[in-house]
Amino acid sequence: MVKYLQMKFAAAVLFVLLAHAPALAGTRIVVPSLPEAVRPRAEVETNVVFSTGAAADNKWMLTIERDAAASNSVEVVFGCDVNEDGVLGVEEGELCVGWDCGEWFWRDKRANTACRVEGTAQRLDMVLYLNRDREAKSLASSVFPSVVSPTCFNPDWNLARVVSRGAESVRVDSKVSIDALKLRIR
Repeated sequence: MVKYLQMKFAAAVLFVLLAHAPALAGTRIVVPSLPEAVRPRAEVETNVVFSTGAAADNKWMLTIERDAAASNSVEVVFGCDVNEDGVLGVEEGELCVGWDCGEWFWRDKRANTACRVEGTAQRLDMVLYLNRDREAKSLASSVFPSVVSPTCFNPDWNLARVVSRGAESVRVDSKVSIDALKLRIR
């Protein structure tokens, strides 16, 4: 008798499932979309016109001050604006100097060399000494080792592209003189 009742119950459950099968087959599960990011991944870019010109005492200085979180990324790409459109294109950039997540970095496209240095310095100072023919003679840096060659600088460069990633807003103050370029990036 118990077996008979169990079979009768199983048949009733099976009947209910079969009766509702078409309704269950058409049911869609709706997955809610993700909420908007609290801090969107931002990339801000600007171009700064400069010239090494007739550098006083054959010395040209570059200062980059970063006033941003250690996890952010800032890069300054130097090159010649060949097509004179006011924007330094990817193919026009030759040297990239910057900060990325706790390290200062340096990439020379022409020589295919790179250098990374860990540190907490908020400021990068570089002094390029030119000979009388305006060719790079030596390079002094507050961050990079002396292994970085002064020939990576081209005295004919006229444009720098500043790119910042990870900050909601970025402010670039540039101070350009005949013998110096100072960038303060906040």
